[in-house]
This record gives sequence, structure tokens and C-alpha cells, in this order.
Amino acid sequence: MVDFGPAARLDSCIASFKVKVMSLEAPDKPTSVSSPEKPAVAEDDVLHYIAPGYTDAPETIFKKSLERRGLKYTSERREILKAVLSTHEHFDADWLFMEMRKVGAKASKATIYRSLVLLCEVGILREVFHGPHGAYYEHVYGHEHHEHMICLNCNKVIEFISRKLENLQDDACRAMGFHSVRHHLQVFGYCADCHPCRAAFPPLPKEEK
Repeated sequence: MVDFGPAARLDSCIASFKVKVMSLEAPDKPTSVSSPEKPAVAEDDVLHYIAPGYTDAPETIFKKSLERRGLKYTSERREILKAVLSTHEHFDADWLFMEMRKVGAKASKATIYRSLVLLCEVGILREVFHGPHGAYYEHVYGHEHHEHMICLNCNKVIEFISRKLENLQDDACRAMGFHSVRHHLQVFGYCADCHPCRAAFPPLPKEEK
């Protein structure tokens, strides 16, 4: 666990705290971030790797979804799926298009845009936020669910995991008889470096056992 001081301690239930610094003005230069919850998978195996907690590999999930819609699993869609599973960064459609061209993978921009929407619908991707260049995505297959804080000044994106938030959302759904399919929390504000006061938050009180 990386400790960023009191300001980063959301609650005593945080399992990990990962920071990804990425400027929305320069989507062609995403920074790396570790993904300890998912083992390294060879590039050629990302389509067939079955992550813990899943019964099907990403390729199988995508194929079944396309079949239900009467669509074909083309070589272009296969290359798009492989490309999104091979990156652990936030990305937009234009960045993905350029990255695919670098490795000789062919897919039109139109097919990429349509495929990103389909991949979000089946839970392999999710839309993270909207920037000046449009929607940004991340692949979530095999990754533990996390939320995002987005700095309005420097555009830093902070990813965090909070068991307490997850439990509160589950309790709220049960109380209302609501069957949750997916959720995504986005907190917009100012990071510790950009906050006008630049003052550390006081430590949170310890929870009673």
C-alpha cells in the first residue's frame, strides 16, 4: 500500500491506493500504473485468459455478445479487443487508433468507436470520464472495482478502492430492493498539490470495533 498522507486516507477499509497521473491535454502519453490484482498475461493470451471470478475469457464474452446482436466477430474487432486488453491506461478512441497503427493492426475509427461502446455494455471496458477529446475508457475485466478522483486543475486521476463505499452501496440497494448491475463513482475537486490551502486534512477518527 502506498501512503500519500492523511489526505489520501479515505477510511480504514481502503485496500489499496493507486495514483495515475495523466494529463487530459496529452492523451498520447499515458503513464504506467501497477495492477497487483491481476497477474501478468502474455500479449497473445489476453484474449483467452480467464480471470478469477469469471467463467469465460474476454474473447468468448465478446463473441457471445456480438452473436446476440446478429453481428460478426471480425478480424478488426479481434484486434480492437486485443489492443484494449493489452493496455492498463486510461485511453480514448483516437489514442487506441494510433497505437493499433503502430503495431500494424488495422481497424477503422468507426469500427473502434462502435466496438468500444459494445465492450462497455458487456463489462470488459467502462467509460471513466469525458475530456476535451471525448470519452476516456479503461479495461476492467479481471481488475478489482475502483473509483476515481479527478483534479479540476491539473487533471490528475486518482484511482482508489474503498470497502466501506462498496458496503454502503450494497446496503442502499438491498434497502430499496434495487438490483445493481454496475456503478461508477467520480469525485471532482482539487488534489493535494492544487488545493488553494494546500493543507493536509486531519486524520480520520478510528472506527469503533
